[in-house]
Amino acid sequence: MRSRTAPAPTSVSRRTLLSGAVGAGVVGAALVCTREGAAASALSGALQVAGSTQAYALAEHPLQAAATDAAAPATGLRSLRSAADLAVVTVEVGGGHMVGVTFPTGTSADTVAVRVRRDGGDWGAWTELALHDSEPDPGTSEARGAVTGSDPLWVGALGASATVQVRLPRADVAAARLQLVDAGTSSALSALAAAALTGSPAAADPAGSARGARSTLAAAARSVPQPTIRSRAEWGADESLRRGGVGYSGTIKAAVVHHTADGGSYSAAEVPSVIRGMYRYHTVSLGWSDLGYNFVVDRFGGIWEGRAGGITKPVVGAHAGGFNTDTFGVSMMGDFTSVAPSAACLESVARVIAWKLSMYALPADGAAWLTSAGGGTARYAAGTTVKLRTVNAHRDVGFTACPGNVGFTKMGWIRDRVVQIMGSAPSTAIDAKYAALGGGAGTLGGPTTAESTTPAGNGTYRFFTGGAIYASAATGAHTVRGAILEQYGRLGWETGMGFPTTDDSPAKGGFYNHFQGGSIYWSPATGAHEVRGAIREKWASMGWEGGRAGFPVTGDSRALGGWFTHFQGGSIYYSPASGAHFTGGAIRDRWAAMGWERGGMGFPTTDDTPTPNGKGWYTHFQGGSIYWSAATGAHAVRGGFRDTWASMGWENSWLGFPTKDEYAVEGGMRVDFQGGTLTWSRSTGKITAKRN
Repeated sequence: MRSRTAPAPTSVSRRTLLSGAVGAGVVGAALVCTREGAAASALSGALQVAGSTQAYALAEHPLQAAATDAAAPATGLRSLRSAADLAVVTVEVGGGHMVGVTFPTGTSADTVAVRVRRDGGDWGAWTELALHDSEPDPGTSEARGAVTGSDPLWVGALGASATVQVRLPRADVAAARLQLVDAGTSSALSALAAAALTGSPAAADPAGSARGARSTLAAAARSVPQPTIRSRAEWGADESLRRGGVGYSGTIKAAVVHHTADGGSYSAAEVPSVIRGMYRYHTVSLGWSDLGYNFVVDRFGGIWEGRAGGITKPVVGAHAGGFNTDTFGVSMMGDFTSVAPSAACLESVARVIAWKLSMYALPADGAAWLTSAGGGTARYAAGTTVKLRTVNAHRDVGFTACPGNVGFTKMGWIRDRVVQIMGSAPSTAIDAKYAALGGGAGTLGGPTTAESTTPAGNGTYRFFTGGAIYASAATGAHTVRGAILEQYGRLGWETGMGFPTTDDSPAKGGFYNHFQGGSIYWSPATGAHEVRGAIREKWASMGWEGGRAGFPVTGDSRALGGWFTHFQGGSIYYSPASGAHFTGGAIRDRWAAMGWERGGMGFPTTDDTPTPNGKGWYTHFQGGSIYWSAATGAHAVRGGFRDTWASMGWENSWLGFPTKDEYAVEGGMRVDFQGGTLTWSRSTGKITAKRN
């Protein structure tokens, strides 16, 4: 049997390749980013609203003892020290919508108090602000730039002339700063917000209608449709305020519910301004890299994208110090210490949590094992692994009253409502396939994206840590994983290869997926390559990877007037005129040396075929034939030489096998054979056979 030498892989592809090599998780991320980003880009950058931040050093402004202030409340100081240790600082300000106090060198107090007077009018009530109980995880670059500060307070437009008083420990006055945030204004965004919030989903009854049958397994197996989530562009995020890159964890294990501790007196039109104020306070005043929460929900039921990085992705926030990794934060806009969140707010909190948990196959009433990163607000020391719920209140993981005493009483309702939403979501083909594979405990692992519709609307897909499931009405739901998934993506996903018609399945020494438009085969030695059309049919007739050809080493590639695929054991070439045929070993090597189909021989018209006498092999081409034997090697015979040799009986004639390709001699051309020669005369045009 002749030796067969594999060719160097050819990289030309029939389809436009996606740039870059990406793994399964990253593929899912890139895809989602592209398809999510289209919606956000629909809003013009002109809707982004510039604001400002002014920091007033309290030591530079009038100070008086808190005890001399007749308006100071007799109660409510909580952890502020005795009145003799307190001071009131008065600051004249201009403009602004939100105030807070920062302590660059720290403070021993847990709260400060502020009040506001507009344009010489009466003083408003004192509002006590707790020190901000969210923070970045210790050791991160974000934490290194952060300072201690109070919760921010939305006070509305202060006008050109206003006065702010701050009551705080006298020892902190020297370093403390009043932060005055101007959130900017945009009538366009305000109008959009007011109009959009009128369409927020109807609220469920928070008194207890969510309580009832709890179906954890059903909830974990189903994909919840994404609720309406307003983008950062829709609240006017100034992206230049963000610092550094986005941080991602490996997955999502739990949700953490917060409140912003703000008074909650904003109107629907003011919602974008309030979020812009929080964003500016978190980044400019506290030194964080972005807004701390992943999502914020207003009192009208509107859900807003918080921290940048992708709403479907495991973005690390700054919402729960010590437990920001593998969690996402949902914050209710308002102070729910003594009042309850609105029914619309609670419903939207439950909807966004149910949607996000379903992406990662997490039940609302399940358990999550999380390891604390520690920090000043964390309830558990660094390195401590604790068992938490999949839906937690902030106070479950941190030393804080968040989400407020009354807000905390709604956590049971939120969990029950999340279970109800997840359990009532319609089960899809992808859900059923995922459940059949063992869900999150199976080989696919946890989801990394929501179930989404393909751009053409002809199917759905969902990505997981260990691969993807694609589904259509015509093909059903099937898995695609690893290097095969990467190649599928490079070829254009379902637009390039169609939907998978099989799961990724073991091959002889590798794996494969069949698709509507062909197959992708992978082995450790060859990588992943597609095979399509008539070439695939020919390869299948030869026994796929178990036959002479072995695995593909190139994808389906362009030839001059046709297509080819190289395999470990040879090549299959196709043209409409010749069909698909296999050639390998020394015959293919000789054909390659002559220039493949471009070198005058054209496409093969037969496969590599044993000679009748069993002493060699041959392949016929459009422009001639190549014959091989162990004694002679591989040589081409073309034109009149081949016709004459054929008329004499090919290799079974006294000429035997060719020993040399045609070459020039005086007066013509010649081909040498084992038993003689064929010579063509230029003067006569005749071919003469001569024995050795």
